[in-house]
Amino acid sequence: MRYLLLFLIGCLSVYQPLRAQPIGSWQEHLPYNQAISLAATENHLFTATPYSVFSISSGDQSIIRYNRITGLAETGVQTVFHHASNQLVIAYRNSNIDILNDGVVRNVNALRLKPINGDKTIYHIYGENDRCLLSTGFAIVVLNMVKPEIGDSWVVGNGGAYTKVNAVSSDGQYYYAATAQGLKRAPRSGLNLADYRNWEILSGTAGLPAGEVHKVLYAGGRLMVQQGPALYHLGSGVFEKIYEDDRNWNSLDYSGGKIYIGQQSGQEARLIELNTDGVGLQTITGGGLSDPRQALEFDGSLWVADARNGLLELNGREIVPVIPNSPAATGSGDIVAGNGEWWVATGNALSRFVSGTWTIYNSNDQTLPAGFGNIGPLLADRSGIFWAGSSGSGLLKKEQENFELLKAPLLSPALNDPNSFRVGGMAADGENRLWISNDGAENGLVVRLEGGDFRRFRVPFFYPELSLSQVLVDDANQKWIISPGGNGLFCFNHGAGIENTGDDQWKYYRAGQGNGNLPSNHVLSIMQDAFGFIWVGTNNGIGIVQCPSKVFSSRGCEAILPVVQTDNFAGYLFSGESVQAMALDGANRKWIGTRNGAWLISAGGEKTLQRFTTANSPLPDNDIRKIAIDPVTGTVIFSTAKGICSYKSDATEGSATNTNVIVYPNPVPPSYTGQIAIRGLVNNAMVKITEMNGRLVYQGRALGGQATWNGLDINGRKISTGVYLVFVTDDTRKEQAVTKIVFIQREP
Repeated sequence: MRYLLLFLIGCLSVYQPLRAQPIGSWQEHLPYNQAISLAATENHLFTATPYSVFSISSGDQSIIRYNRITGLAETGVQTVFHHASNQLVIAYRNSNIDILNDGVVRNVNALRLKPINGDKTIYHIYGENDRCLLSTGFAIVVLNMVKPEIGDSWVVGNGGAYTKVNAVSSDGQYYYAATAQGLKRAPRSGLNLADYRNWEILSGTAGLPAGEVHKVLYAGGRLMVQQGPALYHLGSGVFEKIYEDDRNWNSLDYSGGKIYIGQQSGQEARLIELNTDGVGLQTITGGGLSDPRQALEFDGSLWVADARNGLLELNGREIVPVIPNSPAATGSGDIVAGNGEWWVATGNALSRFVSGTWTIYNSNDQTLPAGFGNIGPLLADRSGIFWAGSSGSGLLKKEQENFELLKAPLLSPALNDPNSFRVGGMAADGENRLWISNDGAENGLVVRLEGGDFRRFRVPFFYPELSLSQVLVDDANQKWIISPGGNGLFCFNHGAGIENTGDDQWKYYRAGQGNGNLPSNHVLSIMQDAFGFIWVGTNNGIGIVQCPSKVFSSRGCEAILPVVQTDNFAGYLFSGESVQAMALDGANRKWIGTRNGAWLISAGGEKTLQRFTTANSPLPDNDIRKIAIDPVTGTVIFSTAKGICSYKSDATEGSATNTNVIVYPNPVPPSYTGQIAIRGLVNNAMVKITEMNGRLVYQGRALGGQATWNGLDINGRKISTGVYLVFVTDDTRKEQAVTKIVFIQREP
């Protein structure tokens, strides 16, 4: 058997196996250039971002990412802390807690679910023995690290009222709490620390001024207290001020026998290093230091969590960013995807994803023209030119690797802001002419010809703020333009030619019969499906224009509101939902994004095939802003309010011929239990899989240009080790192809 398996593997030497994201799997694409908290073990440094956590190992600095796909419960991280029991505590902004131990995550959600009328945010974590003390906006909460579970809540506010606790520490005899009411302490041996009467206030006595205390820590055998921009230490029962300056403090940390103060004022930031007597040792500036939130010594270097520029390593005088490859930010604008290449509008930067690697373009490092930012709509046209519009700084053209910024005369400034050149949306027609919604301009629709000439068109309706966004060109070469803010939808037909405006036709779609019959005037998204229907997403569901070629006929064409059956109830399609994003896959199925997750529905919209939320998937957030699909790979990209992720779907766009047919994984390893994909097929191809002797194992249809198979034969049994033939044909039997799959059920 061993020699047979080796022979079968050798049979594939003429093939190029595809290493691809398995069907049904997820990948995260979260930004890692904002670092807010650090924690270290002997061998690993953990860094928290607002979206996830990553670690680097000592020595080789290899990176491991921790996120919802790898088992974390949430996306919005608040802080991290490493407990002496070798467990990492991850606190989230919603007060949920994960405990990470040797790659295993245990969730503690009791604080998040605790029904109190107070601020449950975890601002600081202090560890001792078998527990952690969590400083929250209402009290000190005890986290048992053994069980794990939430225990007592120590309400230390005056009169037993809730008060914000900024930090907790101990000198071995007392617990100290830095609170909004001042510094308080209680004996560690106290019998009832949940009783506020056992906590005495120290602020206003012994040299420590009254008022809020922002941080308390035990450093070098001394209790250190931060109050505003001043640092005190407690010695012989008296507080002595040992350092003060005139800047706001972002952070106060003690590591490696030194005190570190992180400060940021406007665009200037610095890290001050002190000894425990308050004597300044050095002041670190520049080198990417922009918004320091925590400093920690690890593996012979000083590390800084910077909220703007990520994790920074300070080795000598050199500051080096250590950031996992990722997009520049969460996707705030559009996404375009095709043939394994994605472009995402990420605020003031463009993020490009190719072959598993992100590349960032922005004006700060001069990879984009100066001043270009607030990026919104994106488009890759048929000639290979990439376009990016902005909400004020014009239109960016990328040809080859050259960028050009276009404003006037192509674009007109907004009437209410002569310095603002706004692009609300873009689309290319069959002649590769670029149609642009010039948001805020009097002539709101612009067409740019391939040679660079342009024409402007005025929308002949009243619409507040002259607000225009997404543009769609349909199969009849008509332009559909969204007017956001509850203004509805326009349809434009330029007639025989764009030069002659005499035969231009416009129609205004709004809610109500006779007005276009949209579900709502608040149009949020639009797409055309493979039937030629125009799908209109609003804040109250979906309307479908099924006769777009008759929009300007004598009878006209209004949207229909499909009625669908859900359980025992019938209702309009996505009624009550804000349909913020829509995308079409290779099988003419519709991916729908709302504030309550993402849906995959059938081609006609009558059936829900899948639904993804944060409760049943690794989506970073239920608020889906954009959806894009790579037609070649079938990868669905979701841009959410808390980051980007991708899902490998089972449908791709059909090819014209059965050429370049790919099977993956191939060979199929013994441990593999997922779907096997046959890609590169003609649309809706028939696929048959047989043994070498011709016995039928499987038969099915492709979804678009891809067929999937679970590896079981027609009787539901797992197939044996061997080589299997894959026969592909279209319904006319003109497009035929044959390839092979190798199955290995035991290791050689």
